[in-house]
Amino acid sequence: MKTYLQRLAFEVGGAFAGSLAAVAAAAQPFNVLTFQWGDALTISGSLAALVLLKGVAARFTGDPESPSLTR
Repeated sequence: MKTYLQRLAFEVGGAFAGSLAAVAAAAQPFNVLTFQWGDALTISGSLAALVLLKGVAARFTGDPESPSLTR
């Protein structure tokens, strides 16, 4: 169970950070003071929630220690 939770946390955190970085990179030019943080965090949080749900669903299919549907 510990391995599963660690892998799930890594996937959720990676999805959140990656999508936040992608949204920030799409802002031209990026300015930390005028950046729409609320919108960016909403997008990143939504993706992280979907990855979390996918990881929970994957727990009941295939390898019970993997939060991935394909491994």
